Amino acid sequence: MKPRLIIQKSASDLGINNACAAVINNVTVSNDQSFMGVLQSNLNHVASHLNSLISNSVYEGFSRQLKKLGYENTVSANEKLLKRFVSKGAQSINNVVDAYNAVAIRHGVSIGVHTYHHQEDIHVFRCEEPRSFRPLFAKKDITIPTGDLLYSCGDAPLASIGLVDADAHDFRLTQDSSSLLVVVLGHESTPDEFNQSVIEELIEMLRQKMPGLNHYFLERGLDHGC
Repeated sequence: MKPRLIIQKSASDLGINNACAAVINNVTVSNDQSFMGVLQSNLNHVASHLNSLISNSVYEGFSRQLKKLGYENTVSANEKLLKRFVSKGAQSINNVVDAYNAVAIRHGVSIGVHTYHHQEDIHVFRCEEPRSFRPLFAKKDITIPTGDLLYSCGDAPLASIGLVDADAHDFRLTQDSSSLLVVVLGHESTPDEFNQSVIEELIEMLRQKMPGLNHYFLERGLDHGC
């Protein structure tokens, strides 16, 4: 049976009802910089009208989401990415990261991409108690506080949103990663069609260089008991 995307009530109450996730197989992660051109093009386009982002519903939605989590005046991960690129320029990480950064910059969203070989259900929820979590490239674990947003593969955290916006180091992309999980949580102002189209755009971009790539979307379910 294929894995599911399960949104628990605590996350649903935060406005995360239209989250989407997909599994992509036959991926090749490499140092190929094929997608740097589109990343730079998207960055140039967005940077040309930065002032209008103040009233952009996508950016506003992530700010509201952080406020509901208790983090007033906190810059969301997608906005941090944009500001870093505008300030320092876009830098290549690897082909897959470059591709999803290009899509994220274009649409103003946060996209989670993780190595995925476990085939377990993905759970989205707010922590009921502090959780131990090792962020990407960190040398040791940190503590995610009660109430922060998390999504996990089974019991293993994949990413946190709140005090720390980070992906899990244990599910980082490497050149051995051939199956990936892509997650767009979105917020109350991003409909299902928008979130899914963001993932589809990333998949089609990757397919330009990986014609053998295949994918499927996870069936989404709401867990009203949590």
